[in-house]
Amino acid sequence: MSRTPDRRPPLAAAGAVLASVFLGAALLTAPGCAPGRSAREGKVTVRWVVDPNPVRQDQIAGFYRTHGRGIEIILDPDAGRQKVLTQLAGGIYPELFAIYDPATVQVFARKGVLTDLRPMMKRHGIRLEDFWPQLAPYMLYGDQVVGLPDNCGTYVVFYNKRLFREAGVPYPREGWNWNDLLEAARKLTRRDERGRTLQFGIGYIEPWTIFWQYGARMYSEDGKRCLLDSPEAKKAAEFWASFRLTERVTPTPSEEQGLAAMGGWGGTANLFKAEKIAMHIVGRWMSVEYRKNKDLEWDVAPVPQTGKVRATLLASKVYAIPKGNRNKEAAFTFLKYLMSKENQLIVAATGDGIPSIRAYGQSREFLYNPDYPNERNNQVFLDEMRWARPPEVSPYISELDATAIFNEEMDLMWQREQTPFQACERIARRINAIIRRNIANPNLLD
Repeated sequence: MSRTPDRRPPLAAAGAVLASVFLGAALLTAPGCAPGRSAREGKVTVRWVVDPNPVRQDQIAGFYRTHGRGIEIILDPDAGRQKVLTQLAGGIYPELFAIYDPATVQVFARKGVLTDLRPMMKRHGIRLEDFWPQLAPYMLYGDQVVGLPDNCGTYVVFYNKRLFREAGVPYPREGWNWNDLLEAARKLTRRDERGRTLQFGIGYIEPWTIFWQYGARMYSEDGKRCLLDSPEAKKAAEFWASFRLTERVTPTPSEEQGLAAMGGWGGTANLFKAEKIAMHIVGRWMSVEYRKNKDLEWDVAPVPQTGKVRATLLASKVYAIPKGNRNKEAAFTFLKYLMSKENQLIVAATGDGIPSIRAYGQSREFLYNPDYPNERNNQVFLDEMRWARPPEVSPYISELDATAIFNEEMDLMWQREQTPFQACERIARRINAIIRRNIANPNLLD
């Protein structure tokens, strides 16, 4: 799963990607299209398109351990949305591929290219009610189950205990608020005599936790209106932007590049591993990387609370099977393994988020791993699940377009070419124009 600041394509590129989807849908539904199947030495192969998290090798090894080598798993460690769309457009089907947000699930499902997994789930005894119910927007499209997750993650505050002690800042505690976090970030930001920042108080903050806590929403309940021009959203945007623009306790993208090498899986979240930022709000999957720095003393705390609305972001990914592939049974055999106790406990043990099935998420194996005795607060991830929300989606606009508009206007705000208030107004105006157009002519949505 990608949990770093969004770097999605601009609007023009998004349009090109959508054009690929249209072409891909036509190819996928055409009779006689090329199968996404290959074989080595008579074996059935399953090409698994997913992120390059090192835990994937552990999961494949676990599959071979429990199922033998009759099905060969080929790891394709590039889960970029554009790559999958391009492959589908060309009739080259992965047997199983990851989708990382509800909006993209909607894009694929609306095109009718995802297999409804319900019949195979029933046949293999996988029950929808065993998953965390908050994951439904990732898994469902209408009455179809179009993807299954093997992990998920509530956003919490990771903090560097050594940096807190050296700055004389108390550790975060239950009940703290955003002003407490901001005050801690000020004290934890260090600059040299020339004013260059050597260490930032906190890394990039995904906006939605703050927006939701201020009572703001991206969309109305029926999805027919973007609400980012509301007073609550503007107030939230001003506070969110202040971390970077006025307080300077969060690095800009160029400052991120100058702090430490960030190549490989994890992106900018690795600044916490390099001890260049003292706090980072992210999900448990980053533990996989943080454990690699043996000198890093870290712990987790709940996200701060402001106002009456308690909320944090819930991230996940689901695995989907394209309709066009002819190895569906083999793909589902591997998918079923990913939902099994064997793999769910691999997720728990390796730190790759929270197991997607509640019983394993609440297991003693998740709460405490003797190999990492300092990680005693895993209950925090489960506690935050009570008010965790997935990203909002409107059925009347492609989130490729909505995300591109959001990023374009926020980039102008980061460059100080418009205020947070103006950015919110322009985002709402542009998105609502597209929603009105698509409601008037639904064919334009496709």
